[in-house]
Amino acid sequence: MKTKINQGFTLIELLVVITIIAILASLAVPTFNVIQDKANQMKGTSNARQIIMAMKAYAADNSGAYPDSDPIQPQTANDAFRMLLVADILQDERVFGCPASPYQPDNNVGQPPQYAEALMAGENHWVLTQGQTDSSSAIMPLVFENPISIGWPPTWNADIAGQLQRGRTWRGGKIIIGLNDNSVTVEKLEAARGSAVGPKPLGAGGLNIFTQASQTQNLLDIIDK
Repeated sequence: MKTKINQGFTLIELLVVITIIAILASLAVPTFNVIQDKANQMKGTSNARQIIMAMKAYAADNSGAYPDSDPIQPQTANDAFRMLLVADILQDERVFGCPASPYQPDNNVGQPPQYAEALMAGENHWVLTQGQTDSSSAIMPLVFENPISIGWPPTWNADIAGQLQRGRTWRGGKIIIGLNDNSVTVEKLEAARGSAVGPKPLGAGGLNIFTQASQTQNLLDIIDK
């Protein structure tokens, strides 16, 4: 009696294996995206917290005032944040970037004492609420991701979530907000879709994370180009 020797996989067997691999890969990709988003958000949260801590250190040497109160009257968040390098509180401008952002500093800051090449156009991701001090309301949003509109409250474009564009959100309509009490959180907006989405209401009164701190404030915008 002759024994049949297996010469390898048949075409059907190969197709079955390929199909199984494709199914497993399709299940793994969404999980990887979620994990990557979480890691990037953690890095962005850390950067925002470092910026606020640096501003607190600046305020300790300037009667409680933040760098936007400097006599040169910074006109943008980039200008105000540059004062943290001028004051020798920060030495690395890369903290002003954020993963999944088109605004990435190159850490070419120029020469002291002015550091004129620090935080040039396209090198700062974060907007700053103007005119605050270290004794302002603890729940005041102070440093947060650049919006599509800089009104109060600002709005973001959730339709371009994760894209390298101004005013983008994270997937699910989320943004990073740092408060004056040093806390930094990833906050869900009012909706996960929409080209101009604001903060979600906190209760029946209609207040949100911005308007609960103040009915109106001015923002120092980024230098986009």
